[in-house]
Amino acid sequence: MTTRKLNLALLVCDTPKPEVLEKYGDYPTMFTNVFKRANEQKVDITWQYFDVVEKQEYPDLRDLADNRTFDGIVISGSAASAYTDLPWILKLVQFVHKLRAEPYRSQVKLVGICFGHQIIARACGGSCEKNPNGWEFGLIPVYLTPMGKHYLKTDKVFTVKYIHDGHEKKRDYTMTNDVEDDDEKEVNQVHQDHVKDLPPGFHSLATTAPHTPIHSLLSDDNQCITVQGHPEFVRQVVRILLTLRRDAGIVPKDYANEQLEKLDKEPANDDDDEWMVSKFIDFILGELPKVPKDHIDLTTGQAFGNNILIGND
Repeated sequence: MTTRKLNLALLVCDTPKPEVLEKYGDYPTMFTNVFKRANEQKVDITWQYFDVVEKQEYPDLRDLADNRTFDGIVISGSAASAYTDLPWILKLVQFVHKLRAEPYRSQVKLVGICFGHQIIARACGGSCEKNPNGWEFGLIPVYLTPMGKHYLKTDKVFTVKYIHDGHEKKRDYTMTNDVEDDDEKEVNQVHQDHVKDLPPGFHSLATTAPHTPIHSLLSDDNQCITVQGHPEFVRQVVRILLTLRRDAGIVPKDYANEQLEKLDKEPANDDDDEWMVSKFIDFILGELPKVPKDHIDLTTGQAFGNNILIGND
């Protein structure tokens, strides 16, 4: 039997804190490791890494068009805010915008993680901003929309770890229907910025409305999928970052200690992060369902009906 192969590019948008870097490596190391752990289909995955901040290096578009160099491009998280106009951020937005046109649209998949989730939204006509509702930090419910449950082939509850803007938060995430406790999934989470508006032609897969309505995006052409969380982080990375912010006075001490205590009570494994990444692998392979065309408003490009559910309406 021939082993399937995936060639992936990681656009590296930041470097972890030294305390994390020393023990768990940089983003290329973390992404390589979590994709390896999540690789249930035993696909042969190869990576190339591109520093889009300091070196501002990118995959060659001509080579990508002529030789299909990459099957998927992953955009990492960052302490930067995706709505700012720093030169390297504008260049990244423009690169994603180019990839949304042919011939790239039908050749390469895009996966956005946290900051990458927001960059894809901005590049595709949505908007992101500092969330007026403040930080999401701790264990809170996250709900999959009906489209999210259909597309990800699950009706399980899950939690997501988020790290953004140098802060860390972890929230408890459940789905829209009642499930048993042993159906929970946990993925790592922390963020202050958020995607405010859906880009045209995109669907919301998950929500924590009214706080953060859009937690995951899917394009109706099946090129882009995103998540506001950090499945590449293992649990201890969240603990380190939360402790650093508590000790620096960025996170209130009592609140941080409460969240650290909750982390201690959670299972020590990161199975749910790997589950999320396994869905990304399925997505890049083209093995997740297609978006139902009758759920797309062809005038506005917006998803509508039971597949969207922005918030609890």
